[in-house]
Amino acid sequence: MKFSAKLSDFQVCLQKALPAMPRKSTLPVLEHLHFSLKNNALQVIATDQDVTIMTGMVVEGSLDGSILVPGRRISEIIKALGIGGNIEFSTNDDNFEITINSDSGKYTMKGLDHMEYLNIPELFESEKPEYTDPDNINKQNGILSVEFTKEEIKKCAEKTVFAVSNDEFRPAMNGVFFQFRSTYVNAVSTDSFRLVRAVVRSENAVYPDELDLIIPARSMDVLKKVDQDVKMSVIQIAEKITHVRFDIGETIFISKLIDEKFPPWESVIPANNDKTAMFNQKEFLTAIKRVSIFTSVISHQIRVTLEENEIKITGEDEELGSQAKETIKCDYMGERFEIAFNYKYFEEAIQNLDGITEDNLLVMSFSESTRPVILKPNNDLDDLLMLIMPVRIH
Repeated sequence: MKFSAKLSDFQVCLQKALPAMPRKSTLPVLEHLHFSLKNNALQVIATDQDVTIMTGMVVEGSLDGSILVPGRRISEIIKALGIGGNIEFSTNDDNFEITINSDSGKYTMKGLDHMEYLNIPELFESEKPEYTDPDNINKQNGILSVEFTKEEIKKCAEKTVFAVSNDEFRPAMNGVFFQFRSTYVNAVSTDSFRLVRAVVRSENAVYPDELDLIIPARSMDVLKKVDQDVKMSVIQIAEKITHVRFDIGETIFISKLIDEKFPPWESVIPANNDKTAMFNQKEFLTAIKRVSIFTSVISHQIRVTLEENEIKITGEDEELGSQAKETIKCDYMGERFEIAFNYKYFEEAIQNLDGITEDNLLVMSFSESTRPVILKPNNDLDDLLMLIMPVRIH
């Protein structure tokens, strides 16, 4: 194999593939990128068997071929070379030696025979859906599929993935639950201490009806970084949906699904929160950040006290004798109300509600100090909801 490429373009190509490569694997072959060159098209594949990414770029090819390239090493040298100039990449088919020539110097490393790479049927046997009939967008060429704008899929990922559970004994909560319902999609995550629901809506029935999928958190992290619109389709093995495929420009990203039943999240959201307070997101967030410095490293507890048109935020660590209290203005009319939270969960929720409205106002609704609190942007869209469980005041 031999080709030359613009250094900056090559760097981007590698960065798109690397998220699918494991940092450390019992299978050394998975710590390699699969390079394949045909004419002027370079194809790069990475997988950890749960996540697979295939991307590519146009190069100046002079000798076709395939090889497995040490992923971290090539990424590190290409990054260290900067973004200016070109590189020449060549391989020796007899000993699988890889040579990279740049304006700065010459670098060699050992690769592996491409025949040692794993077979990835979900990648090579699946098809890219084509959208030709707007009235039948869910099933093109027999493939269950849907299209998201980059803003929609990034919203589903960015606003939910922080609340995914990392408890390996609760696998159903280790991902984001996608609930397709004809004219809308719910993206839901929970770790039992907080719950997030982001909604994407359409005026027309463009989404599959009654389709539920759980996409792992690691895959959602990849979707947070998409820079183009996304075509999403499902992959079935033995008539069972096992993987989800995302076509992002020339990049194909495939994720294994979590084969579990997501908890009944709708029943957790309270319908009788009769008290509301409205406040500025930035003011509240900065106040929490300052007060949290003075809280207990064990409980991480802050108290939130609501009185007429003001919120008091208090943090205390009795062992160290430290305390902090801040007061900010809010829109609240009602009796005095006190509730406590783990400030880390509360802070993350408020942080992920930024930039939603022009005035940056949030609405908090609640009923009792032991019942869940709901946070929403101050608008009528009902497309983002965050639920936080309080803690016992002490």
